[in-house]
Amino acid sequence: MSYISSIRAILSISFLLISQTALSAYTFTAPPRETSEKGYQVYNPIAKFLTKSTGHEFIYKQQNSWGEYIKGMRGQKYDLVFDGPHFVDWRIHEINHHTLLKIPHLLQWRIITGKNNASINKIEDLAGKKTCAPGSPNFGMLNLFSHFKDSAKQPVHVEVKGWNNVYKSVKNGDCVAGVLPKKNHQIFDGEGKYTKHIHTHLPYPNQAFTASPKIPESIREKIRSALLSEEGHKAMENLRKRYTGGTKLVSAVDEEYDSIHSLLIQAKSFNQ
Repeated sequence: MSYISSIRAILSISFLLISQTALSAYTFTAPPRETSEKGYQVYNPIAKFLTKSTGHEFIYKQQNSWGEYIKGMRGQKYDLVFDGPHFVDWRIHEINHHTLLKIPHLLQWRIITGKNNASINKIEDLAGKKTCAPGSPNFGMLNLFSHFKDSAKQPVHVEVKGWNNVYKSVKNGDCVAGVLPKKNHQIFDGEGKYTKHIHTHLPYPNQAFTASPKIPESIREKIRSALLSEEGHKAMENLRKRYTGGTKLVSAVDEEYDSIHSLLIQAKSFNQ
């Protein structure tokens, strides 16, 4: 083989390897619930671990806004995603994602008001009243507003960031009511010293990882196995501290999330 032919062969092989690497690079993301710095602390170790354990590159992409996140989701820009059950189910039904792992605890939303507020005893009493919740498309907020089919009789949504601030806003009287996870309410006011709950929703499956159709089944199973390993749970340590109190995630199946996405379809903030 001539020198020129050898160079051509080397370049061809190099190009092929580069192409294969580019094709196997997957985008991993999550909602913009954290600052950029915090987002990378929670999720980037997972991307690095998956790159090492699967032999395929995973790149974590931090989202700057909910609008950007939703646009990218609808445009099928993400290959691996960790977020709430309403988004999980939407991706399963609309863009053929598959669930991999989930937080094991069931998710229950609780609506609270001040302990001595005798005028608020059921959901319907919140019509026209200031109610604190994270901004749409937060699952808890969507769940609450789904009870009010007549928009003229809906609560007045006061956007609050963080479950502790939802609780404090109700405790301090800044909002008549608030919606937050049951477990958080139990942590903040387990004895009911300052607040009472007027409704607790039926439980839902919790946050989960989903993989897009771009990731072949064989690689999806590699991801699942890797994250379920001891090394995988170590890579998810910051995520587990943030969302599970340290509890390990478990395997999940698509059917667990069936029909939850109906709340998301009704949300104006998702369909704009």
